Amino acid sequence: MRGHSDETDRGGAFAGAIRGARRPRVSIITPSLNQAPFLARCLGSVHAQGRDDVEHIVMDGGSTDGSIDTLRDHEDRLAWRSGPDGGQVRAINTGFAHASGELLMWLNADDELLEGALDALVARLDADPGADAVYARARMVDEDGALIRPYPTFDLRREDLRRKCSICQPTVLIRRTALERVGLANPALDICFDYELWLRLLASGRMVFLDREVAVTRQHDATKTASRRLRALVEAGYLMRAHFGGPTWRWSAKWAAHRWALSRWRFVTPIAGWWSALACAVRYRRRFDASRPPSVLGARLLAALERPPTLGPRRPADDTGGGTIQGKPASAPAGVV
Repeated sequence: MRGHSDETDRGGAFAGAIRGARRPRVSIITPSLNQAPFLARCLGSVHAQGRDDVEHIVMDGGSTDGSIDTLRDHEDRLAWRSGPDGGQVRAINTGFAHASGELLMWLNADDELLEGALDALVARLDADPGADAVYARARMVDEDGALIRPYPTFDLRREDLRRKCSICQPTVLIRRTALERVGLANPALDICFDYELWLRLLASGRMVFLDREVAVTRQHDATKTASRRLRALVEAGYLMRAHFGGPTWRWSAKWAAHRWALSRWRFVTPIAGWWSALACAVRYRRRFDASRPPSVLGARLLAALERPPTLGPRRPADDTGGGTIQGKPASAPAGVV
């Protein structure tokens, strides 16, 4: 997903309404900023689920590319607001604070749900009342929608997440009670906030696996993970330090490989370049070793990871029916952002 405005949320009202036949059970938050090429497909994929208990809230960061026209075209199916939102994580958390569903998920504006996805995810959670969340398989596609490959996921344990993030975010459906217990996505992280949330959920609960494709996740040069690879690896290093005591050599190798790809030495003196990459791997592992003192900035980030924002009680159903939230203020309650 493309980056969000980092200005502070200045409030404002939601437009549109969710006109379901009963109180929403599932609430979907879509953060968006200048995603017009993909937004209509995202919104359409939610509507195509055919459920009358779905609440869809779009948090637009102030788009200037035609996204607002798309949102207005879908006003009878969703609630939305546009304006500075404090960034992607705060937009998601603010949306969750306004949501009235007992099951929550976020779907980035460049991702899509596949036919029958929500029915399958809800049924999987209903079959296991003790599970906090469910995740499933997904397809990775390029900017034009062409298949790249299936997302590499499986029925995993928390320890498996030490190697890499193997949970595809747009497939995850979470019980609200789980987020009330462990907290929301942490805005101290810009890229790996979903990864860190999975680690927190699995530290005190369970995420169950659904062995079926339910979503499309889009990979293109404008996504934050692709365009800010070094930042992503730094955040991953701090996650490994906070949750496991330090990174594996796999993470160190990823760091070294990326630094090698950016190094001019690989063209001038390849042997020196390889030694430089090896040194990078060693420094990365030492940097995020919990037995060593962190940097000043690192200590601040680690402290922030221990204090994720909280989610308050579920919003009461609207008396007008269908979970309508038109006119509700968009600023988050205290303690959310």
